[in-house]
Amino acid sequence: MSRKTMSSKFILWFTAFTLASGTCFAATSSKAVENQSATLWQLIVSGGVCMIFLGLLSVAALALVIYHFRSVTPKKLTPPDFTENLLFLLEKKEYDKAVSVCRQQENMISAIALKGLQKMSKGKTVVEEAIQYEGKARIEQLWQNLTYLGDIAVVAPRLGLLGTILGIIEAFGYFRAASIHPSILTAGLAKAMVNTVFGLVIAVPCLVFYAYFRGRLSLITTNAERAAS
Repeated sequence: MSRKTMSSKFILWFTAFTLASGTCFAATSSKAVENQSATLWQLIVSGGVCMIFLGLLSVAALALVIYHFRSVTPKKLTPPDFTENLLFLLEKKEYDKAVSVCRQQENMISAIALKGLQKMSKGKTVVEEAIQYEGKARIEQLWQNLTYLGDIAVVAPRLGLLGTILGIIEAFGYFRAASIHPSILTAGLAKAMVNTVFGLVIAVPCLVFYAYFRGRLSLITTNAERAAS
């Protein structure tokens, strides 16, 4: 199976999982609330203010997943053919041609090599420092971008829990009234549960994708360090 096909299936799985979960929650809420037919949008709106932030987190998570599938790949950042060709030019000491090749093709290896080639006149030590610094900066940036996905996986369920607590407080606040219709209390409790469920719907796929991309970044880091050496 090609990487492109695998990437498409992961994105499709992420979207299908979210939509299917949301449909399931909407159906459950419809049965719980008497004489009401809640759509997915109505269910989201009933979750209150916390659902706005959960929605923003879901959009950010989806954007990060698509970005990593499209841009953070070994073939794109550490292409083996380009690396072999560049090392061949460096072994032949054709530095001008190597600089030209690095400027023509943008990837992590070319950026690291170009920094070193630009310092050739300043000696071997300066070249090594430039390569190490650029390589470290590029790798740290990739890991930082992946960390955002992990942060969303941590924040989403906690934000959902906050919405749940607020919903429960609101639901039990109805006990002050002289008479309580069961549907009112049920609606309040449903609102509480919606936040927790949607928080988990966001967090679980994020954790799965985080683990997958972490393995991919480990391979990219190893390739980049080997080429830099």
